[in-house]
Amino acid sequence: MIALLGLIALIAVAVWPAFPLLRPLPQRTVVMAVYPEGSLNAELAKRYRDVLGRSGIDLKLAPSAGAVESVARLRDPKSAISFALIPGGITTEKDSPELVSLGTLFYQPLWVFSRGSLPQRHEPLRGLRVSIGPEGSSSRALSLKLLGCAGMIDRKSATLLSLTPLESAQKLIHGEIDVAIFLDAWESPAVQQLLKSKNVNLVSISRAVPLPPYTHT
Repeated sequence: MIALLGLIALIAVAVWPAFPLLRPLPQRTVVMAVYPEGSLNAELAKRYRDVLGRSGIDLKLAPSAGAVESVARLRDPKSAISFALIPGGITTEKDSPELVSLGTLFYQPLWVFSRGSLPQRHEPLRGLRVSIGPEGSSSRALSLKLLGCAGMIDRKSATLLSLTPLESAQKLIHGEIDVAIFLDAWESPAVQQLLKSKNVNLVSISRAVPLPPYTHT
């Protein structure tokens, strides 16, 4: 009996160092949805890939048209997408209960650039070539939602184009389109390119209908 117990103890001591190797290791390869070139999202995804690579984590970048498509792929159990940078207002906890938000990173304004002056009192953009972002992008979804509520998007006469931020910037600078609307941060290469262009104007849109002048009666 003593010999048997000693043998069991010896086997336990020999096997014990191998237990950590039998535990499931943290995932070393993850997939992140990345937006088109020219956006800050694409630049940040590359930085994440470099930083995580130093820790031995292989970050795969999966092209996506934008936040709407990325949310759909995150919710798809068959999709390989593990995480993505999603602007606020694209989905809610009620609509996507299986998704977890890790925190807030930065602000993303909805930029409106044009080659000429635009109406300032919520008049529709009639007869203009307007880039509002690809199908599945946050730029397109929020442009139609916010500017649609303001009465600026005229779907009947305006030509709505599905261009990426970088394509929008290039075509607007060269006069191939009239208006470029997209959601991105200040540091975005496309935003910086348009802000530095002499032929392009940054449009300011009031968020409320102005009240008539106050008069005494």
